[in-house]
Amino acid sequence: MILHKECPLCNSTSLLGFAIDTKRRGPHISRVQCSSCKLVFANPMADAAELNSYYNDYYEKDHYMAMDYKKIILDQYEYFKTIKPEDIGKETRHLKMLKSKSKFLDVGCGLGLGLAQANQLNCELYATEFDEGALEFVKNHFKIQTFKGDLWGANYPDIFFDFVHISHVIEHVLDPRAYVQEMSRILKPGGFLAIGTPDISSYLYRMHRWINLLQLKVPDVIDGLEHTFIFPKSGLRSLCIQEDLEVVDHYTYSLGEKISNLRHYKMPLSKKLNRLIQNAFHINQWIVCQKKPSI
Repeated sequence: MILHKECPLCNSTSLLGFAIDTKRRGPHISRVQCSSCKLVFANPMADAAELNSYYNDYYEKDHYMAMDYKKIILDQYEYFKTIKPEDIGKETRHLKMLKSKSKFLDVGCGLGLGLAQANQLNCELYATEFDEGALEFVKNHFKIQTFKGDLWGANYPDIFFDFVHISHVIEHVLDPRAYVQEMSRILKPGGFLAIGTPDISSYLYRMHRWINLLQLKVPDVIDGLEHTFIFPKSGLRSLCIQEDLEVVDHYTYSLGEKISNLRHYKMPLSKKLNRLIQNAFHINQWIVCQKKPSI
């Protein structure tokens, strides 16, 4: 377990209690917020060994099994096959800059939604992932080079990829700045980095917090307890700019839950209602950055 006495991103020592959750199972129970950069992060924070243990068989955990998540993903695979390659960028905004036959890396690929779309563009596919089951899943569906473990362990060459995609992973890592630096290192000049992650500055998160505070309650954690860092939109943008990346697009979006799927989830009605409420708010964000060409 790691105890932070200063912000891991901006090194400010002004940290305020933000939320706590002792009811759900997860590697963290409490959050603090940096008064300077507004980053929210778990504190104390699970160390690498504890997180690695948690992420083993991640997609077999109860909440994914209740959603029959693999079936949802397979349905999405079939849908993407119906989309013309030239329309991928129209279908998925953060992939608008992805070109045909690019070298495409999906960091923490999960069950491979990003890979399925890149595959439609005949990209050369690479992926990292901790969950062995998830890697087997994507290898059964795509011609791909995979690495089990962290991004650094893959030891990719400098300026190797045309496009690096990291969807809902950066909020799970122990050092997001180092992650951005490593992804920039392996990205070709002129290449693109797309980062998807929750937006702690969304109206839903702020409203939930203030409702609790007005009732004199300590706010609980309403996103994943495994999350280590939750960025406000301004904070993620600042991080990318500080690492000499040029922001070409940055937007927020909702959960995108289909009502037809929600009806069939094997979970309590209260959890279904929570997901329905999240559908009405832009709680997530995508930022797309370009690595500046060499002079």
